[in-house]
Amino acid sequence: MVSNVQGTIWQRLTWVAIYAAAMGLLEAVCVIYIRKIFPVETNYPIPPLDQMRVEIVREVCTIIMLVAVAWLGGINFRSRLACFFYAFGVWDILYYVGLAWLSGWPTSLLEWDCLFLIPKPWYGPVLAPVLISVYFVLGCCFLHAREIRNVPLRISFSMVSLQLAAFAVWYWSFVKDADQITASAFKGITYSWPLFVLGLLLAIAGLWLSAKPGLGCVESRS
Repeated sequence: MVSNVQGTIWQRLTWVAIYAAAMGLLEAVCVIYIRKIFPVETNYPIPPLDQMRVEIVREVCTIIMLVAVAWLGGINFRSRLACFFYAFGVWDILYYVGLAWLSGWPTSLLEWDCLFLIPKPWYGPVLAPVLISVYFVLGCCFLHAREIRNVPLRISFSMVSLQLAAFAVWYWSFVKDADQITASAFKGITYSWPLFVLGLLLAIAGLWLSAKPGLGCVESRS
């Protein structure tokens, strides 16, 4: 019985990964087309923001698609939430793989990119979102491995608070210089890797606490 459950869970994750990988490559193709329509003559990673309403629509649709596949891939609140970040991680990694393969950019993981446009432009070296995506993928696999062993992670106040704090730190690391970058490209800008590492430590601490028994947890059984 456990073996059947284990097989079903990993099959679901495999199909979610296949979907997200194909979606990432498709997104890369879409971005290549968009950059042909709205060419960026200089400072390649910075899109022409006054013309990028179509990009915002694409980003909203991307999130909706990831939510939909996560809902189908999970079996309860925990696993569906994990599947969303798992799919997001696979999609994001394959998006950059697709761009490098099909367009020759980025040539280095340390090249800067405009990562997202909602609610304002996010900027950072490609390596930063890729590492966050790796965390998402590994965190989801960790959660599902514990589900299989019938020792699920618990959704506690401390776990949620630390994850939200990590996301807030990462978000700030990407947007704190956004106005300056939009105005004058990347001259004089250095990404704050200490902020990135702080966010990563907070996120990992949240997972670790959620795996510890009896820490004031409120477990979701939906």
